[in-house]
Amino acid sequence: MIKYGGGWWNGGWGGPQRRTPGMILLLVGLTATQVRAQGAVTKGVDSLGMSPAQTDTAGKKASRPEEDPRKKPTDAKRPDGSQQGDNKPPDTSQTPDKHPPAVIPSVPSVTDTAAISEPGWIEGDFVGFKNLNRDRSFGMPALLKMTTRNPRLEVRLATDGYLRQGDQTDGVGDTYVALQYLYKPQAKAGFDLAGRLTTKLPTGRRELGGTQKLDFSGLLLASRDFTKWQLHGDFNLGLSSLTRTDAPGVDYQMLAAASLAAPIPGGRWQIFDELVYSSPIQGQRYRATTMCGCAFAQHRYEVYSAAMQWQLHGDAATFQVLFSGSFFLGKMF
Repeated sequence: MIKYGGGWWNGGWGGPQRRTPGMILLLVGLTATQVRAQGAVTKGVDSLGMSPAQTDTAGKKASRPEEDPRKKPTDAKRPDGSQQGDNKPPDTSQTPDKHPPAVIPSVPSVTDTAAISEPGWIEGDFVGFKNLNRDRSFGMPALLKMTTRNPRLEVRLATDGYLRQGDQTDGVGDTYVALQYLYKPQAKAGFDLAGRLTTKLPTGRRELGGTQKLDFSGLLLASRDFTKWQLHGDFNLGLSSLTRTDAPGVDYQMLAAASLAAPIPGGRWQIFDELVYSSPIQGQRYRATTMCGCAFAQHRYEVYSAAMQWQLHGDAATFQVLFSGSFFLGKMF
């Protein structure tokens, strides 16, 4: 198994497993906040910086046939409640919004948001990453998530997807299932506060770094919109129990991650930065990475991102590029 940006910690894939000589730990990527809750980029605003209702009616001036000036207006009412004699156009501000809600991308970052998506919608997050030095590994992980009828509980299913290491060893990696619970929203606690539990199912081959054993992880998440400075921040603290590939026993690895995102004027773009630390375990030094990138919202429900990771300390690739797309695949209820 190859550990890349989003990884085990964001509830999904790529658990911080023991690193065998043929694998790497790629702790970075783009923050999930890049497009999550920043003004016009994702919350109720489409790619033109308008809500769908505004987009449907913007620039469309209501018109009616020219009336005989000698004819007095009647008191008959339009469906919206205005009088036929009124000079104002019909009120269309209540037009139902039939578009999907905003996506909340979780890829390909380590730092993730405490917020969860609207109930019933299946969100798909898809990533491609490439190491630019050392082993030059390549991978295409994926994450599916859906909020249940309980609007605070989200279920996740993720996979390492297709992996190809620098020695041309390739295949499909491990699988991950997770539950995330939103304990308090920002409106009540000042921060969105959530917890997540993840289990790794050992479906990856040993040649790809798989341990053929279960691993477990817990993650605390806090998120906040700093509206005064037009910033969004995400903060994570995690602990993982990692089995050893060819030996009995487990190691415990801690993670601390923080990210900030800011919108670019225009409503479609964001920039973001992230700093991540993971503690050392047997056979691995501690890791510190930073990354920066940008996110583009084609619509509030369709977001694309690109990022560059730089490893400050550790055993993984020094530089890694990541690309991702997030959108809805359908609605269950």
